[in-house]
Amino acid sequence: MSEKSHTWDVGNNRRTFLKTVGVTMSIVGYGNTSAIQNENDGLSEDDSNDETRGMLWTGPRSGPQRTGAIDERGPTPYPETDWTMDLDGGMFHVEPIVSDETVFLSVVTNNTPGEVDGYVSAHDPETGTRRWIRNDFPNLKTPAVTDDTIYFATGSPEASSPDDSGFYALDATTGEERWTRTDHSVWSPPAVIDDRIFTSNRNATYALDSESGDTIWKAPGINNTADDVGDALAHVDGTVFTSDGVALDADDGATQWRVTPADEILGTPAINDDLVYYTRTESIVGDDDRVTIEARLADSGTSEWMYESDGANGWDGRPAVTDDHVFLVQSEDDESLVRALDAKTGATVWTTWVHGRHLSSPVAAGGTVYVGGQYVPERNPSDGRAVVHAIDAETGDRTWTYLLDSDDLETSPTDTPAAGTPVVSDGKLYTATYPGGATLDYKYAYYANFFVLEPSSERPERGDCLPTDDEPDDKKTPEACIEVTPDPATENFSPGDTVCLDACCSSGHDLRYEWNTNGDGRYDESGRSIRVTVPTDGAMMVELRVTDSNDDTDLASVMISPY
Repeated sequence: MSEKSHTWDVGNNRRTFLKTVGVTMSIVGYGNTSAIQNENDGLSEDDSNDETRGMLWTGPRSGPQRTGAIDERGPTPYPETDWTMDLDGGMFHVEPIVSDETVFLSVVTNNTPGEVDGYVSAHDPETGTRRWIRNDFPNLKTPAVTDDTIYFATGSPEASSPDDSGFYALDATTGEERWTRTDHSVWSPPAVIDDRIFTSNRNATYALDSESGDTIWKAPGINNTADDVGDALAHVDGTVFTSDGVALDADDGATQWRVTPADEILGTPAINDDLVYYTRTESIVGDDDRVTIEARLADSGTSEWMYESDGANGWDGRPAVTDDHVFLVQSEDDESLVRALDAKTGATVWTTWVHGRHLSSPVAAGGTVYVGGQYVPERNPSDGRAVVHAIDAETGDRTWTYLLDSDDLETSPTDTPAAGTPVVSDGKLYTATYPGGATLDYKYAYYANFFVLEPSSERPERGDCLPTDDEPDDKKTPEACIEVTPDPATENFSPGDTVCLDACCSSGHDLRYEWNTNGDGRYDESGRSIRVTVPTDGAMMVELRVTDSNDDTDLASVMISPY
């Protein structure tokens, strides 16, 4: 690590490269712990009883509201490897599920048309030891779990045995079958609320009895499984929302409202507070450079705002939604942009560039946003790895970046591993990898592995210097700089005046900003800009420290005084 200090101006700095042997995983960009200590991204204490937000990841996008958000923190302050496993199959676009004492995996083992197969299994979250496995399910989707039952749907009309396609309920402890519905081969992932399961097939949306699988009600012609739309219907406060713009009464299936025209496809829904957020990606509209998020009032369907990406975007994921923000990804070649929108207005709050290509869905957990993807260094593509980034949900500052080490696992000889959606539960982070960019379908069911990260109080050493090795020599080190508004060169300050300090003139890649505002040597604020109050007596020295993804730092300071 290198560090230099200066006031107002920037001088020369030096770098020290650290080399480590025998580290199972590599970490770059160690974040300050104060940024992670903010447990709530606009989450109130009352949200602890919400039907989706809690400490466990019990269904697709965390639960029936499909927000991709959870109260629990991920690995804090640093991550390290807990355990890994070869999946003997793939989990592309399928999330792991975590209950009180079990991790459930839905894995595709054969994705050849007409021969699709897979399995669902239960594992000890501390060791990865398998407790049970059920084989021969075609193309499993992300399941949902209650205290004693796991529910899941298949999604392939091309199964080798049509009788194996349908909807299943298994005993969560033993894996024994409780009931099955094979009257339709393709169902949407379930939303489980008390004694009811809400799901769809190509003909209708259903409420099923969770104990028997029998139909409680059926809404014909309202389906959530249209080709390439994405089929995770959502539920909150007695209403079921489908991707074709219909809100149904959860008690009897009656239509509460419908977006016009009736054939409009809004996209996958997620609900938070009084808004339902619909997401459309290129797989729906046939346009590979547009992602649209539309917010509508949950009680009427009235449109409140719409966001449309303004550039090429290969991302095909789902946003994460909290009380304050909607988080999405814009993926472009070897870099990706994580964007936070204001949840009420759709205005951009912050954007953060992260290294690598990221196609998975982000997850918001305890004030941090997690995104998984793939990093391939330009100079040494063979050194590419799957990567997970942790970003402060309020400021957009990157708190850490973790490179997954697949050396002891089987991977594609031609395609760099990429991390899928990084599920967070009970302080840990779970993610499956896949061969990023592979053009042959079989690779997604063959070269996939599973990683579990746990919290660590110690900063791991890193085995290589990623990712800024690809930058020109004159851009490898950060340079701190402070802009003061109003400009002290042209305006005198009075005691009690508010002054804005902005680090926007600083240079470097993936910078983290920390401020010491009281001269005690501790960095008490973070973010690119802060506001300070001019003291009544004497002068106040404010110091800025910027840190890049290689843990190189630079310092700048400014003196604030009255008159």
